Amino acid sequence: MNNQNNDNKIAYSSIAQIYAGEEPGEEDPIMRKQTRAAFTLKLKGKKILEIGCGPGTDSKFFHDQGFEVTATDFCEEFIDIVKKRYPQINALVMDMTNITLPDNSFNGIYGFATFIHLPRTKALAVLKKFRSLLESKGILYLTLIKSEIHDEYYIDNWGGKEGNKVLFTCYSEDEFKNLLNQADFNNIEFSTIKSELYETLPRLVERKVQTYHVTAIKD
Repeated sequence: MNNQNNDNKIAYSSIAQIYAGEEPGEEDPIMRKQTRAAFTLKLKGKKILEIGCGPGTDSKFFHDQGFEVTATDFCEEFIDIVKKRYPQINALVMDMTNITLPDNSFNGIYGFATFIHLPRTKALAVLKKFRSLLESKGILYLTLIKSEIHDEYYIDNWGGKEGNKVLFTCYSEDEFKNLLNQADFNNIEFSTIKSELYETLPRLVERKVQTYHVTAIKD
């Protein structure tokens, strides 16, 4: 487990170009649009940090809406794609377990389906760091997963590549609320955004996995 975060990095790095596609696109653009709107409507300022930006689709949207975006990912291959596609965006290679940005620097932190790959043992420390990065009244927005039968599970051929093993960590709302409370976040809210794609995806259905969203505020 101690090396799983690095294993995730290796797995995503090996399929970054496949994941990004030849042209920018989204699997479920309606849901992603609603997710971004739910985040930006709560923001009290312009400075956004995206954690696990992948090929940069969300960061591009935020930038086009007039926000000051810092896009980060632990895969250098993804950051290279972001810089090539969107040179106007500040994109940095950075692991959420070792963030080197100044405290009190952002009005919002956004992570779509990225925290779910973090080993559970690292979750609290990372949430505490997220809080330190936020200005007062800053918002944390994460997309998470829960399962009726799993606390965590692995996909062994992520991206269709044999032996490409990626961790998925599941949290109930109660468990994650407890972590956020320990990290000294307040005004914690959970929500769901309908997605026909994710609700019918076989690998999620067979594991009884559901996606949900959480927002929390630094007072």
